[in-house]
Amino acid sequence: MKRLLFVILACMSLCCYAQVPFNNEVVTGSFSALNGKVANLDIVYETVHNMSVADFAEYEQDWNVDKPEIEGYILNKANIALNGSCYLKMGKGEDLTVRIVVNTVSVKGDHSFEVLLVDKSEKVLGKISGLFGKGGLFGTKLKLIKDGAKSTGKRVGALLKKYIK
Repeated sequence: MKRLLFVILACMSLCCYAQVPFNNEVVTGSFSALNGKVANLDIVYETVHNMSVADFAEYEQDWNVDKPEIEGYILNKANIALNGSCYLKMGKGEDLTVRIVVNTVSVKGDHSFEVLLVDKSEKVLGKISGLFGKGGLFGTKLKLIKDGAKSTGKRVGALLKKYIK
């Protein structure tokens, strides 16, 4: 019985471990143009819970209401992690834009994303791909997504600070 319990627990832990993607960051280009600058922040969602954003907004009525708050978490956590290396703001008025392309948001709120630095002509100056923000453990779908947004913001800020130098 003990052996069976051990095997079951080992299998469960391996299954849980296999679901957590590794951060395999791949950096191309340069982010040095951000040094000491103010840049726009643009967040693009590709799929949420294996649905298009439009389908998810129809399925989860609060998505459009909570989306600005979710983006605010990313912005605030990124600026805290940047610690003055540069400053991100929502809007379109600056010469540089940091674009976070969230490829997927899992049911647990995990964010799989990439970060692009683009200029006004939409030329990509730098790209970091293969990134992951950890979602939550308990709560509603939107609460889990908010937890993932906080993790994503911290990760974005830390990476930008690392690669601005």
